[in-house]
Amino acid sequence: MKKIALFNHKGGVGKTTLTVNIADALADMGKRVLLVDADPQCNLTSFYVEESKLEQLLGESGQDGSEATLWSAIKPVVEGRGDIASVALWEIGESKTRLFPGDVMLSLYEEELPQAWTECFARKTRGYDVATAMSRAVSAAAKECRADVVIYDVGPNVGALNRVVLLDCDAFVTPVAADLFSLRALSTVGVSVARWIRDWATIRSIAPDAQRRALFQGKPAFLGYVTSAYKVNSGRSAANPHQDWEKRIAPRVRDRIVTDLRAVDDALVPHGGNKIGAIKHFQSLAPEAQKHGRAIGKLRGYVNSGHYVTVDEAAAEFRELAEEIAKRASL
Repeated sequence: MKKIALFNHKGGVGKTTLTVNIADALADMGKRVLLVDADPQCNLTSFYVEESKLEQLLGESGQDGSEATLWSAIKPVVEGRGDIASVALWEIGESKTRLFPGDVMLSLYEEELPQAWTECFARKTRGYDVATAMSRAVSAAAKECRADVVIYDVGPNVGALNRVVLLDCDAFVTPVAADLFSLRALSTVGVSVARWIRDWATIRSIAPDAQRRALFQGKPAFLGYVTSAYKVNSGRSAANPHQDWEKRIAPRVRDRIVTDLRAVDDALVPHGGNKIGAIKHFQSLAPEAQKHGRAIGKLRGYVNSGHYVTVDEAAAEFRELAEEIAKRASL
């Protein structure tokens, strides 16, 4: 079983859309997928769970003994009243995919993590327990549903919550949109992940032997980047701004992510090209997918038949992307 995150400091780069559609393509390839909503904004959970059910789900999550969300699973550890609790996973359609629902209360977990990080350096058991709580809850859920791959959906930041998520992963993919802020955000991705890896290596090196065996490895490999939601222009005189941005994205990824991670360990960077693929902007199909809680490539029968060619095109693009990610991650 492998754990993967789609991670970029910049919001609006299509992380949740990519997560949903890559998971769907992997399921079509016969993989058992566990989706984990580790973003307190809960975009992934709200994609799949109807609003009425979501309200009930979140309303129950803080109750003792609740099996509702990711917060329900780690709450006993965070509050110092027990170990991780089991949670009922959501079945996604007819596929083998399962959802570990997120929760706005994960923000409380994030508040505890800086202190836990400090306690890890002080070799305190509570620090280890809190820092690895989500990892242990997700690993238990993955074992329960016999997942081949776990995909984390995370928020657009380099905060304490994303730090423990990334360090729990075997690998990560960086979605990049064709805009200035997305490009600038790449500068923080490599340096942040490299620092987290070094710090966790120190924590592991000074941890007592009995504790070290329970700690995650903390060495996420960079699989590469995906340019997402780019627009296709047509006509002989049409400009192609996507190509112009691509000329700027590729060297920025090389200089600001690959170089930083290679300085930590050469095994953490790709050796067959940094770009995994590109997904175009599917215009009105994205909100339709959200409306029906389905991947874009599964919208036949849910949208006007005039969109079917584009729906099939989306299915093929995400299948190709999923195959490349599976290859790079050795799924």
